[in-house]
Amino acid sequence: MKINKLTLLALLSVFILNSCSDDTDDLIDQVPEGDYTDGFFVLNEGGIGTVTYISDDLSDVEQDIFASANPNAADLGAYTQSIFFDDNNRAYIISNGSNLITVVDRYTFELIDVIDEGLTVPKYGVVYKGKAYVTNNNTFDDYTYDNDNPPSSYDDFIAVIDLETLSVESTIQTNSYTEQIEEEDGLIYVNGSSFGYGNTINVINPSSNAVVQTISTAFGVNSFDIEDGSIYTLSSNSYEVFNKDNGEQISNLEFSDLSGASNLVLEDDKAYFTVNRSVYVMEQNSTTEPEKPLLTYSSTSQYGAMYGFAAKDGRIYIADGGDFSSDSFVEIYSTNGSLLKNITVGLGPNGFYFN
Repeated sequence: MKINKLTLLALLSVFILNSCSDDTDDLIDQVPEGDYTDGFFVLNEGGIGTVTYISDDLSDVEQDIFASANPNAADLGAYTQSIFFDDNNRAYIISNGSNLITVVDRYTFELIDVIDEGLTVPKYGVVYKGKAYVTNNNTFDDYTYDNDNPPSSYDDFIAVIDLETLSVESTIQTNSYTEQIEEEDGLIYVNGSSFGYGNTINVINPSSNAVVQTISTAFGVNSFDIEDGSIYTLSSNSYEVFNKDNGEQISNLEFSDLSGASNLVLEDDKAYFTVNRSVYVMEQNSTTEPEKPLLTYSSTSQYGAMYGFAAKDGRIYIADGGDFSSDSFVEIYSTNGSLLKNITVGLGPNGFYFN
């Protein structure tokens, strides 16, 4: 049988269209569905914690999305502290005033379950190979906060949570405070400073749940980030860089004109941090402190200025705690310091989380 050119072209067109259709269907199947797929969350500490959703273009704002998605569920608990995510489209909302982690679908915010046993003042979490590692301050009020005379022992711990059963299966002791926690290259890094006290980064091997390295830092590291094989730490008066593998200090920038630095974020080879109501930026590996701020914003909050901070994808995000008894606001800036938008959110906004 002979096939003419028109017939051949028609057959090829059908084949191409079917192939494209199949590819498109595959892509559609891969895109998560939900009202909150494209945007970011603002965690509002409370009182009783809430979450605000803001779309990427900053045009859509929805308050208290957990209550909207789950009208018959209990609330998120007291003093929501942080959110972390796993690889299965789940978000984990930590409420340290209620010793509770609420598990939701990160794109619909529909309730999946709660973790309410084995936690004592939980703070921050990270996921690695089907486990969540969550820092707990435990009975931190019993500590004597004195860097010259540190406590003889600590009862802070890391809860290891099986993400299939959503139960705490074990705990890890670090003999230090436990705060911010990160995973990098199969190891868990935990800040051993809290409220200006302590001077370690503890490295945990999740295969053994044991501390395999302790890195000595300046006292009171309040934030750290890991990039390009190095650990970058920020305390009130210094910016230190350590080799991630051996813990040796690479550089130490002691601030001469700045005091009260916090909220370190590394983004696009830049180091962003805050001092009071100002945002500063410098090269990631700078050994010279910036001379002037990138921007300064207006706040009347006595204790909540720069209560939350982030820098991501060409934007800077600031959350102001306000008076902690009424709704407050966040502000979004470009990285040249221009204000893009001021948005009202909930009570005591303290962090940004990106979908």
